[in-house]
Amino acid sequence: MAQGKGPQPQVNKLDNMLGSLQSDLHKLGVQTVAKGVCGACCKPIVGQVVTAMGRTWHPEHFVCTHCQEEIGSRNFFEREGQPYCERDYHHLFSPRCYYCNGPILDKVVTALDRTWHPEHFFCAQCGAFFGSEGFHEKDGKAYCRKDYFDLFAPKCGGCARAILENYISALSALWHPECFVCRV
Repeated sequence: MAQGKGPQPQVNKLDNMLGSLQSDLHKLGVQTVAKGVCGACCKPIVGQVVTAMGRTWHPEHFVCTHCQEEIGSRNFFEREGQPYCERDYHHLFSPRCYYCNGPILDKVVTALDRTWHPEHFFCAQCGAFFGSEGFHEKDGKAYCRKDYFDLFAPKCGGCARAILENYISALSALWHPECFVCRV
């Protein structure tokens, strides 16, 4: 069975064009020296080159693994030997804030088995940030010391304020020792 000549694949046409261009440049006295082999297409690089991740690339071939956009001279991240633009890397791999669900790019607070932006970790009752005394947890929420005891500590039968330390149990109630006094 005889095979006819079909259309030449696009890659071969490109190779022929590059070879022809290189030959024309040599005739004009312009030396073309390959600056490496592209990490994506494995072809020689003549002209602009991107050097990243220990390899060289044609600029148009150094692209984000996720969105396929050219990275060029922008910042990028490497993960498992693959380049990612900043936006996609943070979207795909950065920890997420429990409060806003946004990627956490800098400082992180880890509490209650979750991650938070520092500015999004605050008292569930009053919204205050936690100081050196830390926070108290109830039902998966964080509270400052004052609100935690105001909301959840037993209340005194005399003054109705939270009982934080010593107490007396009498008359079906709890009492601060100084509140359990004779009323007469």
